[in-house]
Amino acid sequence: MPASRPFEPHYRRIIADIRRRIASGEWPSGHKLPSTKTLAEIYDVRSQSTVRSAITILIETGELYGHQGLGVFVADRAETS
Repeated sequence: MPASRPFEPHYRRIIADIRRRIASGEWPSGHKLPSTKTLAEIYDVRSQSTVRSAITILIETGELYGHQGLGVFVADRAETS
């Protein structure tokens, strides 16, 4: 019987993948993230609030920033260091 993996909340999985995309350069500084609806589809989660939770945490840590009406963007790495 294979060892069971501990449950990882969806928002943590989303945070980890967004961080991976930023670190790899796939989403460079200033890159506009897809809409929460699109991200929910990408990450196969039913609720957009799950995506919003992940984005909120990344904004609070300075990895992303948002502009009302414009969207959410990857922060400049120099600003987060």
